[in-house]
Amino acid sequence: MKHENRTKWDIGVLHGFRAIMVLLVANFHIWQQGWLSQTFRIGPLTIEMDYLTRSSYIFVDGMILLSGFLLFLPYARAMDEDYPLPKVGDFYLTRLARIVPSYVASVLLMLFCVALPQNMYHKSSVMHLDLFSHLTFTHTFFRQPYQYTNLNGVLWTVAIEMQMYLLYPFIGRCALKKPALTMVLLTALGWLYRAVIYYRVPDTSMFINQLPAFLDTYVIGMLGAIAYCKLRKALGDPDGKQSPLVRIAGLLLFAAGLLLVSGIARLQSTAGVQGMEELRLGQLRHRLPLTLSLMICMLGAVFMPGALRWLLSNRLMRFLATISYNFYIWHQVLSVQIALHWFPDTLHSDRMLQWGFTVLCFSLSTLVAMAFTYGWEQPCAKWIRRGAEWLKAKRKPRPAQSEG
Repeated sequence: MKHENRTKWDIGVLHGFRAIMVLLVANFHIWQQGWLSQTFRIGPLTIEMDYLTRSSYIFVDGMILLSGFLLFLPYARAMDEDYPLPKVGDFYLTRLARIVPSYVASVLLMLFCVALPQNMYHKSSVMHLDLFSHLTFTHTFFRQPYQYTNLNGVLWTVAIEMQMYLLYPFIGRCALKKPALTMVLLTALGWLYRAVIYYRVPDTSMFINQLPAFLDTYVIGMLGAIAYCKLRKALGDPDGKQSPLVRIAGLLLFAAGLLLVSGIARLQSTAGVQGMEELRLGQLRHRLPLTLSLMICMLGAVFMPGALRWLLSNRLMRFLATISYNFYIWHQVLSVQIALHWFPDTLHSDRMLQWGFTVLCFSLSTLVAMAFTYGWEQPCAKWIRRGAEWLKAKRKPRPAQSEG
């Protein structure tokens, strides 16, 4: 039965998932520069995290999964209640205001402050393609800008997201009208694409992270959004009063998903022993079970006991989630430049230097992310929205004035 409820939901634990997944990916990239061993001793206890660090690039898949969940949540709500769908223009405006300012700033700053001063381009044509493809979010279509860019290697993820944003108003409405058909078709396309890449393409480096390879990841996000809405309708607000049985079930579901994710990370951490191609094939094999396991984690976490939910939804997690986009944009390029210019060649063999490097990279990335989030991204988003409102107001026909 439809009912009036237009309040936007804030699913607190998802802030924690976003923050943790971004930090895991960042730790992998920073580790690639400093090679700090991820085995730690606390008294008699030894904590071995090397397997997780070596494979934590897979959590980019989790970031895309979370995006798929949140993108479809308004449509999933509209299936059961009188919830307004985002207008196409508003949808694009929101993504433009959120994504583009920091992205363009990163591209231009890297070009003028790093790539050109360090003479990284041997041909002007290479620079032109690198710049043009990044500014149009098409760099994943070309080998040089995708695999060998001098601007910012992590921006391929943003390109994939922007390509999906372009299609999403159409996909969302199709899924609202014909959910089973739409999701089956998207899943089939994703599986077919990955199967062809896996079995028929000798060099998968250009193909494993193209948009078609993530179609079923977005579908799992869509299914997760539908499941969340159904569970919320049946059980009530997860942050409200719930029976102990529901809380225990949520905790068990979260723990089961976490164990599965840990096992997949262990498997992926050894995939590269046989070479880079086998590592990439491992990503293709593990993408589906990983994203299913992460979705189990997310849905379980929503209904966990309050103290455990707080660990994922407290102020620190919300702050880290807020700056996570800019943190993700800047952490890798900063770590590369810090290792290149501020540390000696003994970095890779001196544990104290490695610790100092790692702490500095995380600290500086956090400060830069804060500066860009609060000093650039959010003000630009306000200016873009105000500009859009001004244009909309100008286009409105003025009422005809009576004569006489």
